[in-house]
Amino acid sequence: MADAFELVALALPGDTAPESLPAIVRQFIAECWPGMSRGQLMARARRFALRPSLRAYGASAPGEIGRFAFALNAGAQVVSLIAHLRRVATRRVSAPTRKAGAASRPPARDPRQTSLF
Repeated sequence: MADAFELVALALPGDTAPESLPAIVRQFIAECWPGMSRGQLMARARRFALRPSLRAYGASAPGEIGRFAFALNAGAQVVSLIAHLRRVATRRVSAPTRKAGAASRPPARDPRQTSLF
């Protein structure tokens, strides 16, 4: 069974300015939330047509936070991010129960803050 991971944070490498990111990548980052699964993160990037690639920097134990190289291809530009993901201990659950409670939902957004992203 594959390990389950949840997003803790997305970060830029030290040599990348936030202003240099393409608008589609900024929009993608604004729509991510802590607690979303690795699958949700990859699916959301694919929905934005960013062709994501996620590679671990090193192994992490269950419950620990690992660092991952997260590359997004925005047209001809490749954007490198650092994804901090927590390995979640997997447990066996029946299929109907898993589908009902496993998905992480995005937090409610205040419409007054949409111009900030």
